[in-house]
Amino acid sequence: MGVSTHDVDAARRAFADPSSDYVAFGPVFDSGTKPGRVARGIDALADVARAKTKPLVAIGGITGERLEAVFDAGADSAAAIGALASGGRLEENARDLLDRARRRAPPGRLYLVGFMGSGKTSIGRRVAERLAVPFVDLDTELERTSGLTVRAFFESAGEPAFRERESAFLDGTEALSDALVSGGGGSFVTERNRRAIARLGSAVFLDVPFERIRERLAGKTDRPLFASVEEAARLFAEREPFYRMAPVRVALTGRESIEESADKVLSAVYDRRELGGPRLG
Repeated sequence: MGVSTHDVDAARRAFADPSSDYVAFGPVFDSGTKPGRVARGIDALADVARAKTKPLVAIGGITGERLEAVFDAGADSAAAIGALASGGRLEENARDLLDRARRRAPPGRLYLVGFMGSGKTSIGRRVAERLAVPFVDLDTELERTSGLTVRAFFESAGEPAFRERESAFLDGTEALSDALVSGGGGSFVTERNRRAIARLGSAVFLDVPFERIRERLAGKTDRPLFASVEEAARLFAEREPFYRMAPVRVALTGRESIEESADKVLSAVYDRRELGGPRLG
């Protein structure tokens, strides 16, 4: 139950009222949805925030460009009806507003795990872009530093050497305070790597049905452990129990767009961690 207020004194009374769970204050800026009400401004919002004893929601004329100022003033949440509906681009606007709020409370290091072909690289890169954090692909780093493709490295040095190099790059991500890291399909299988990821951040399992993965990998020749569909199915069955140890699971059909998949990852991460950052309403 919330109480809407329009001046500092009313907000203070609402904070003292035990029947309210949160207090809304505004309009902070001129608002088309609140005609006739004078904008109170950022300074008034900051005055209210200094007196708050429960969550404070800023309302009125809040756009994506104004979110930083609203949150800096002390609001815990922001209602952005006009910004959401602008131009009729509800989905696009919602993503922009949510991502702006999420960037106020970055989730640290996230490690995408899952079977080959589950979309760890493409989805991870997009999530990193939306959070404005670095993206690291362990396979790409191995290829860059060795001068070999993953398949060639496997064939020349063997899987144990590959896993050792992979673990070393995994340890190196500790230098990044926030990052999206994509590991190989077997990176989360070893206990050593699972312990490292648990220490460094959070594992996020991209749970895609094997049938969809099989379709994606049909005709691929760059996967060193994909000798046949039957062999891949066996490997998938062996690895899936380890993937399910990840604290965050994102169920994907495999038919989503990259953007839709990124939406699901971000929702799963922020909903589970219940980060204390600002929210949108």
